[in-house]
Amino acid sequence: MRKLFYMGLESYEARYTLQLQDWNERVFKRRGIDYEIITGDELDNSKAIVTGSVLDAHGRSYYSLSQTMNLVQKMKNGELTSDDVIFYEDMFTPGIECLPYIMDQSPPEYRPKVYLRFLAQTTDPDDFLIREGMFHWMRKYEEMVDHVVSGIMVANEEFAAHLRIAGLLAPIYVAGLPYGKEEVEGRVDHSKPLHERKKRVAFAARWDDEKQPNFYMDLAEAYYKIDPEVEFAVFWDTQN
Repeated sequence: MRKLFYMGLESYEARYTLQLQDWNERVFKRRGIDYEIITGDELDNSKAIVTGSVLDAHGRSYYSLSQTMNLVQKMKNGELTSDDVIFYEDMFTPGIECLPYIMDQSPPEYRPKVYLRFLAQTTDPDDFLIREGMFHWMRKYEEMVDHVVSGIMVANEEFAAHLRIAGLLAPIYVAGLPYGKEEVEGRVDHSKPLHERKKRVAFAARWDDEKQPNFYMDLAEAYYKIDPEVEFAVFWDTQN
Protein backbone atom coordinates (compact mmCIF):
# COMPACT_ATOMS: atom_id res chain seq x y z
CA MET A 1 0.00 0.00 0.00
CA ARG A 2 1.39 3.37 -0.99
CA LYS A 3 -1.08 5.58 0.85
CA LEU A 4 -4.25 5.24 2.93
CA PHE A 5 -7.14 7.65 2.41
CA TYR A 6 -9.27 7.62 5.56
CA MET A 7 -13.00 8.37 5.23
CA GLY A 8 -14.07 8.83 8.83
CA LEU A 9 -17.29 9.81 10.55
CA GLU A 10 -18.23 13.33 11.58
CA SER A 11 -17.43 14.23 15.17
CA TYR A 12 -20.21 14.22 17.78
CA GLU A 13 -19.65 15.19 21.40
CA ALA A 14 -22.44 12.77 22.35
CA ARG A 15 -20.87 9.79 20.55
CA TYR A 16 -17.48 8.13 20.45
CA THR A 17 -17.01 9.53 16.93
CA LEU A 18 -15.44 12.48 18.78
CA GLN A 19 -12.45 10.25 19.56
CA LEU A 20 -12.57 7.79 16.65
CA GLN A 21 -10.28 9.61 14.25
CA ASP A 22 -7.71 10.21 16.97
CA TRP A 23 -7.72 6.50 17.88
CA ASN A 24 -7.08 5.55 14.25
CA GLU A 25 -4.41 8.18 13.66
CA ARG A 26 -2.40 6.97 16.65
CA VAL A 27 -2.26 3.49 15.11
CA PHE A 28 -1.45 4.82 11.63
CA LYS A 29 1.48 6.78 13.02
CA ARG A 30 2.71 3.95 15.21
CA ARG A 31 2.76 1.60 12.23
CA GLY A 32 4.36 4.11 9.89
CA ILE A 33 1.40 4.29 7.51
CA ASP A 34 1.31 7.16 5.04
CA TYR A 35 -2.26 8.42 5.32
CA GLU A 36 -4.53 11.34 4.55
CA ILE A 37 -7.76 12.23 6.34
CA ILE A 38 -10.57 13.12 3.95
CA THR A 39 -13.08 15.34 5.74
CA GLY A 40 -16.48 16.70 4.79
CA ASP A 41 -18.44 19.82 5.62
CA GLU A 42 -20.61 20.13 8.71
CA LEU A 43 -24.26 21.01 8.12
CA ASP A 44 -24.18 23.23 11.20
CA ASN A 45 -22.16 23.60 14.38
CA SER A 46 -24.75 22.20 16.79
CA LYS A 47 -23.05 18.79 17.15
CA ALA A 48 -26.49 17.48 18.06
CA ILE A 49 -28.52 14.47 16.94
CA VAL A 50 -31.84 16.05 15.99
CA THR A 51 -33.26 13.61 13.42
CA GLY A 52 -32.56 9.96 14.17
CA SER A 53 -30.92 8.21 17.12
CA VAL A 54 -27.39 7.13 16.14
CA LEU A 55 -26.10 9.97 13.97
CA ASP A 56 -28.18 12.92 12.79
CA ALA A 57 -29.81 11.88 9.50
CA HIS A 58 -29.33 15.25 7.83
CA GLY A 59 -25.87 15.84 9.24
CA ARG A 60 -24.62 12.36 8.31
CA SER A 61 -25.84 12.70 4.73
CA TYR A 62 -24.45 16.22 4.28
CA TYR A 63 -21.05 15.34 5.72
CA SER A 64 -20.70 12.12 3.71
CA LEU A 65 -21.69 13.69 0.41
CA SER A 66 -19.27 16.59 0.82
CA GLN A 67 -16.56 14.18 2.04
CA THR A 68 -17.03 12.08 -1.10
CA MET A 69 -16.95 15.24 -3.18
CA ASN A 70 -13.50 16.03 -1.75
CA LEU A 71 -12.32 12.50 -2.46
CA VAL A 72 -13.56 12.65 -6.04
CA GLN A 73 -11.61 15.89 -6.58
CA LYS A 74 -8.42 14.06 -5.57
CA MET A 75 -9.29 11.17 -7.86
CA LYS A 76 -9.82 13.63 -10.71
CA ASN A 77 -6.41 15.14 -9.96
CA GLY A 78 -4.80 11.70 -10.29
CA GLU A 79 -3.75 11.63 -6.63
CA LEU A 80 -5.12 8.12 -6.05
CA THR A 81 -3.61 5.09 -7.76
CA SER A 82 -4.08 1.34 -7.77
CA ASP A 83 -1.43 1.14 -5.04
CA ASP A 84 -3.60 3.14 -2.64
CA VAL A 85 -6.42 2.17 -0.29
CA ILE A 86 -9.62 4.06 0.57
CA PHE A 87 -10.99 3.08 3.98
CA TYR A 88 -14.53 3.94 5.05
CA GLU A 89 -15.33 3.92 8.75
CA ASP A 90 -18.94 2.95 7.98
CA MET A 91 -20.48 1.04 5.09
CA PHE A 92 -23.36 3.50 4.88
CA THR A 93 -21.56 6.49 3.43
CA PRO A 94 -23.82 8.40 1.00
CA GLY A 95 -21.99 9.03 -2.26
CA ILE A 96 -19.95 5.82 -2.22
CA GLU A 97 -21.73 4.66 -5.37
CA CYS A 98 -19.72 7.16 -7.41
CA LEU A 99 -16.56 5.11 -6.87
CA PRO A 100 -17.46 2.20 -9.19
CA TYR A 101 -18.99 4.68 -11.62
CA ILE A 102 -15.65 6.49 -11.83
CA MET A 103 -13.26 3.54 -11.56
CA ASP A 104 -15.05 1.32 -14.09
CA GLN A 105 -14.41 4.08 -16.62
CA SER A 106 -10.83 4.82 -15.54
CA PRO A 107 -7.53 3.12 -16.46
CA PRO A 108 -6.56 0.27 -14.07
CA GLU A 109 -3.68 2.29 -12.62
CA TYR A 110 -6.22 4.76 -11.15
CA ARG A 111 -8.42 2.23 -9.37
CA PRO A 112 -7.56 2.17 -5.63
CA LYS A 113 -8.71 -0.67 -3.41
CA VAL A 114 -11.68 0.06 -1.13
CA TYR A 115 -12.20 -1.35 2.35
CA LEU A 116 -14.82 -0.46 4.94
CA ARG A 117 -16.16 -1.26 8.36
CA PHE A 118 -19.55 -2.96 8.65
CA LEU A 119 -21.12 -2.10 12.00
CA ALA A 120 -24.55 -3.79 11.89
CA GLN A 121 -27.25 -2.60 9.47
CA THR A 122 -29.68 -5.17 8.02
CA THR A 123 -27.90 -8.24 9.41
CA ASP A 124 -28.63 -7.17 12.99
CA PRO A 125 -32.33 -7.53 13.96
CA ASP A 126 -31.79 -5.02 16.78
CA ASP A 127 -30.22 -2.33 14.60
CA PHE A 128 -32.00 1.02 14.57
CA LEU A 129 -32.66 0.90 10.81
CA ILE A 130 -34.81 -2.20 11.30
CA ARG A 131 -36.84 -0.23 13.83
CA GLU A 132 -37.16 2.64 11.37
CA GLY A 133 -38.32 0.41 8.49
CA MET A 134 -35.29 0.81 6.23
CA PHE A 135 -34.50 -2.86 5.60
CA HIS A 136 -36.15 -3.10 2.17
CA TRP A 137 -33.80 -0.56 0.55
CA MET A 138 -30.75 -0.81 2.78
CA ARG A 139 -30.18 -4.47 1.90
CA LYS A 140 -30.09 -3.45 -1.78
CA TYR A 141 -27.54 -0.77 -0.88
CA GLU A 142 -25.38 -3.35 0.92
CA GLU A 143 -25.51 -5.67 -2.08
CA MET A 144 -24.33 -2.84 -4.32
CA VAL A 145 -21.43 -1.96 -2.01
CA ASP A 146 -20.50 -5.65 -1.80
CA HIS A 147 -19.55 -5.54 -5.49
CA VAL A 148 -17.40 -2.42 -5.01
CA VAL A 149 -15.12 -3.20 -2.09
CA SER A 150 -12.00 -5.33 -1.75
CA GLY A 151 -12.86 -6.26 1.82
CA ILE A 152 -15.31 -5.75 4.69
CA MET A 153 -14.24 -5.48 8.34
CA VAL A 154 -16.57 -6.68 11.10
CA ALA A 155 -16.35 -6.73 14.88
CA ASN A 156 -16.79 -10.46 15.45
CA GLU A 157 -17.36 -13.90 13.92
CA GLU A 158 -21.14 -13.61 14.40
CA PHE A 159 -21.37 -10.65 12.03
CA ALA A 160 -19.17 -12.46 9.53
CA ALA A 161 -21.61 -15.37 9.52
CA HIS A 162 -24.58 -13.02 9.19
CA LEU A 163 -23.02 -11.33 6.16
CA ARG A 164 -22.50 -14.67 4.47
CA ILE A 165 -26.07 -15.73 5.24
CA ALA A 166 -27.24 -12.43 3.73
CA GLY A 167 -25.43 -13.38 0.53
CA LEU A 168 -22.57 -10.87 0.54
CA LEU A 169 -19.50 -12.18 -1.27
CA ALA A 170 -16.64 -9.75 -0.55
CA PRO A 171 -13.75 -10.94 1.66
CA ILE A 172 -14.57 -10.50 5.35
CA TYR A 173 -12.04 -9.66 8.07
CA VAL A 174 -12.85 -9.99 11.79
CA ALA A 175 -11.04 -6.97 13.20
CA GLY A 176 -12.89 -6.05 16.37
CA LEU A 177 -13.90 -2.46 17.01
CA PRO A 178 -11.50 0.52 17.10
CA TYR A 179 -10.62 1.61 20.61
CA GLY A 180 -7.89 3.92 21.84
CA LYS A 181 -7.01 2.72 25.33
CA GLU A 182 -4.33 5.35 25.92
CA GLU A 183 -6.61 8.23 24.91
CA VAL A 184 -9.45 6.97 27.09
CA GLU A 185 -7.18 6.43 30.09
CA GLY A 186 -5.98 10.01 29.66
CA ARG A 187 -9.50 11.21 30.50
CA VAL A 188 -9.58 9.42 33.87
CA ASP A 189 -8.21 10.62 37.19
CA HIS A 190 -5.96 7.80 38.41
CA SER A 191 -4.99 9.58 41.60
CA LYS A 192 -7.69 7.85 43.63
CA PRO A 193 -7.03 4.14 44.27
CA LEU A 194 -9.62 1.78 42.85
CA HIS A 195 -10.59 0.36 46.24
CA GLU A 196 -11.44 3.88 47.48
CA ARG A 197 -13.85 4.65 44.66
CA LYS A 198 -17.61 4.21 44.76
CA LYS A 199 -19.17 0.97 43.72
CA ARG A 200 -20.84 2.34 40.61
CA VAL A 201 -22.47 0.65 37.62
CA ALA A 202 -22.88 2.97 34.63
CA PHE A 203 -25.29 2.86 31.70
CA ALA A 204 -23.46 4.82 29.01
CA ALA A 205 -25.40 3.81 25.88
CA ARG A 206 -28.26 5.42 24.01
CA TRP A 207 -31.63 5.02 25.75
CA ASP A 208 -33.01 3.01 22.83
CA ASP A 209 -34.67 -0.41 22.77
CA GLU A 210 -31.68 -2.25 21.29
CA LYS A 211 -29.55 -1.18 24.27
CA GLN A 212 -32.02 -2.84 26.66
CA PRO A 213 -32.47 0.03 29.15
CA ASN A 214 -35.36 -1.77 30.84
CA PHE A 215 -33.06 -4.69 31.65
CA TYR A 216 -30.61 -2.26 33.23
CA MET A 217 -33.37 -0.73 35.36
CA ASP A 218 -34.58 -4.18 36.44
CA LEU A 219 -31.01 -5.12 37.35
CA ALA A 220 -30.59 -1.97 39.43
CA GLU A 221 -33.83 -2.64 41.29
CA ALA A 222 -32.96 -6.28 41.97
CA TYR A 223 -29.36 -5.66 43.02
CA TYR A 224 -30.35 -2.92 45.45
CA LYS A 225 -31.86 -5.66 47.61
CA ILE A 226 -28.51 -7.44 47.65
CA ASP A 227 -26.18 -4.48 48.17
CA PRO A 228 -27.78 -1.04 48.59
CA GLU A 229 -24.33 0.61 48.58
CA VAL A 230 -23.87 -0.06 44.87
CA GLU A 231 -24.82 2.98 42.84
CA PHE A 232 -26.43 2.65 39.42
CA ALA A 233 -26.00 5.68 37.18
CA VAL A 234 -27.27 6.73 33.77
CA PHE A 235 -24.81 8.83 31.79
CA TRP A 236 -26.95 11.26 29.84
CA ASP A 237 -26.01 13.53 26.97
CA THR A 238 -26.60 17.04 28.29
CA GLN A 239 -26.70 18.45 24.76
CA ASN A 240 -29.93 16.65 23.78
